[in-house]
Amino acid sequence: MHALDHLPVPGFIILENYDVVRMSETAKATFGKEVANLLDVIDHGSRAKLSRFLCATMSGIKVELNFCMPEGIGLFDVYHRWRPSEDGNTVGFIACVPRQSDLDEVLHSVARLEQRLVCGESVQKPAELRDDLWQHVDQSIRTVEELLGMLQGDIIEIGKGVYAELIMKELDSLRALIHEHAQAAL
Repeated sequence: MHALDHLPVPGFIILENYDVVRMSETAKATFGKEVANLLDVIDHGSRAKLSRFLCATMSGIKVELNFCMPEGIGLFDVYHRWRPSEDGNTVGFIACVPRQSDLDEVLHSVARLEQRLVCGESVQKPAELRDDLWQHVDQSIRTVEELLGMLQGDIIEIGKGVYAELIMKELDSLRALIHEHAQAAL
């Protein structure tokens, strides 16, 4: 039994061209087959990422990759270390830690959104959340007006009172626009 077979997660020993020198029994069971090249079990969407990060110069960096499995796509954190072998090649030691629960959560969220769209529901937030948002924006405008009111005397004193008036008019215009939009949403 090879030391690789003692890993509780799928493991590989690979060459720099991703040819598999050895794979663990856990890897064979997880991916459902003996693999000649790591690319044979990497999802097409993850191949560019694999070639950028799974190399000797990036040794030790965790990479998140999608693998093809018999039951579908599986998300894995891939840990790798590289070293020269006796025959002059550089070999990589790869451990693949499943993150299926994260992928399941994403797939479940997508399925829920698809179901809502199929049923004709809006993906927007409920009306009560929109109402809270409008109230918050309105309160923020009031706060800016109050702060500007406190500074208005100093602003007029330095000869910039016209700018304070412009700011107040813009805030009034913004408040009117918000109230109009809030009424239309009801």
